[in-house]
Amino acid sequence: MQQTPSFVSVRSGLARYAGFAIVATLALVLVGCGSDDDSPAADDASASVDTAAADGFANADTIRERVIGNTVTGTMSPDSAYTEFYAPDGTIRGPSYEARWTIKDDQMCFDYDEALQIDCYSVKIDGQSLEWHRQEEVQGKGTLVEGNPNNF
Repeated sequence: MQQTPSFVSVRSGLARYAGFAIVATLALVLVGCGSDDDSPAADDASASVDTAAADGFANADTIRERVIGNTVTGTMSPDSAYTEFYAPDGTIRGPSYEARWTIKDDQMCFDYDEALQIDCYSVKIDGQSLEWHRQEEVQGKGTLVEGNPNNF
């Protein structure tokens, strides 16, 4: 004996299909599928994609654009405070020292004379906030300050 679907089961199947169609349409609208939007909001969205990789880290160009020529003030683990100006000529200038910076493979590298090795960090930038990451852990945090306000 063949059973016919009840009104309730047909209706719930249609409701699921309609719900799926609404969610899929909303997702397409939110990602701007097929949009030729030239508004500033569209430019901001594409800029944030350009400045960070899928993992949220800044690429070499973004590090150069946002960090170089500016000052970062913050702390490194374990709780050592720093304020440094990253000059375009590759020098790091602090309150009473100089060191060198380079960018290699989308990481910012630091060469301090007293250090035995050059340390490289992946960089996350969110507005004026910055995080230094090494081996998938946050090693330090800082705030970007435009220019060299301390005249280092």
